[in-house]
Amino acid sequence: MDLSALGETGFAWIFFIVYLVLVSIAAFVGIKKMSGFASFSVGSRTVSPVFVGMSLAANLTSAATFIINPGLIYLYGVSGVLGYAVAMPLGVFLGLIVFSKAFRTVGDEVTALTVPQWIGDRFKDQRLTLFFAVASLLQIAFLVLITVGLSRVLASVLGVDVFLAMAFVIIFPLIYIMSGGASAHTLTNSAQAIIMIVVAVLLIGSGAPYFVDGISGFFERLADVDPLLAQPTNPESLLFRDYFEVVFCNFLIGIAIVNQPHVMSKALYLKNARDVNKYLATGIIVLILFFAVILIGLYARILMPEAGAMMPDDVVPTYIVEVFGPFVRSIILIGLVAAGFSTMEGLLVALSTIFSNDVYRVLATRSGKLSEQEIEERGVRYSRYFLLALAPVVALISYGQITDPNLSVAILGQNGVYALFSATFVPILFGIFARGIPKTVVLVAAVTALVVHFGMYYGEITIYANNPAVPATAALLTSTAIALIGFWIWGQPALPDTAEAPATEADADA
Repeated sequence: MDLSALGETGFAWIFFIVYLVLVSIAAFVGIKKMSGFASFSVGSRTVSPVFVGMSLAANLTSAATFIINPGLIYLYGVSGVLGYAVAMPLGVFLGLIVFSKAFRTVGDEVTALTVPQWIGDRFKDQRLTLFFAVASLLQIAFLVLITVGLSRVLASVLGVDVFLAMAFVIIFPLIYIMSGGASAHTLTNSAQAIIMIVVAVLLIGSGAPYFVDGISGFFERLADVDPLLAQPTNPESLLFRDYFEVVFCNFLIGIAIVNQPHVMSKALYLKNARDVNKYLATGIIVLILFFAVILIGLYARILMPEAGAMMPDDVVPTYIVEVFGPFVRSIILIGLVAAGFSTMEGLLVALSTIFSNDVYRVLATRSGKLSEQEIEERGVRYSRYFLLALAPVVALISYGQITDPNLSVAILGQNGVYALFSATFVPILFGIFARGIPKTVVLVAAVTALVVHFGMYYGEITIYANNPAVPATAALLTSTAIALIGFWIWGQPALPDTAEAPATEADADA
């Protein structure tokens, strides 16, 4: 067979179809293991911690790191790399190490399936569960980011219309997540993480020619395009103007970012506490490689120096077409699709589980009209209905971001998820390490975080307001200060055995 006859998109289609078949097989294996709502939500807890760690790495990076963020690095240079590939990862690693084991331990005490349930059970108030379940809808913004990123890549490499690609991006993962939930998602994520590792190496290695004169020579090339691109801060950028934005905000965001439901809940997939160390070691090693992928934004700027020639979200698709031949380009396509689908799956599982477990189950239990078995059976079904209702919402917002973007879809995605983890940071931090804090203080701190974040962003308070990381930093610091003051005034010493002890007077009155 003459391989040249396949043309520019032939290889891409072959690899893409093979990928879809393999993912479908992995999903089918996971579906066979599903035995109830708990299995739908957190899987069977028999998956290797190494695979769960790889799934974590795939979820934490996704299309943002592989497709969208390099476009911002293309615009603003080394300052973005320092923020997104150094400061933020260091915060992520610290957050994972500090929170994961303790979160899992408390999660087992209350047999939690989701972060909102964990918070509600920890503070013995289902109203908190409902509040954080509704707040979790902010993650729709990140679903849109992934959808837009993948749609642009598929359209560029497969040669199809971007809106046709968008429809596929939404529908395909929806089908197998509706069928198998976390049981399908963990296995497919592990397979996708392996593909992402291969592609990360290819993308990072593609810049080797720019380092023939060493690292100093690489920086000189960047400086020749624009001296600010080679500086640790970029005063003319919208996101990396000084060390406060580049280092402090991104480091703090990294610590808090692990409090997203689809990330923190990974610790609940593990069978016992001994698995946590393997899970963390695997996840951190793979994450280091994945975060380095945003270097291709610098490669692209040297290759295509005219920054005004394209939108940031188009940088990676264009770079792939310019640098790689059809065969390698096809392999990279699969890695980028895997990067996007991996996080999309985690978000779909988390959001559908939160709806059924933390909204429907709470309300159905309160009504007292159904047995526990009936509630569980309906819970799986309603999770699927929720996903069907979610699809057109994601499609509509994604359409708007493709046709009329505000700089980059990264801004929309960051604004949503940064607000969410700003709100969940205090409940998880104090729920683990300060168990005597009254639940009213926790709620006030969480609401304050949302008000500060969105108030600063949409009220355009200070010159930093346009960067979602800064309002989120203000929200984190303000809500944590409120929680510390409230704990100092009204907090009670934690009882020795929180799982079995009755609620404290402070809890009862709060």
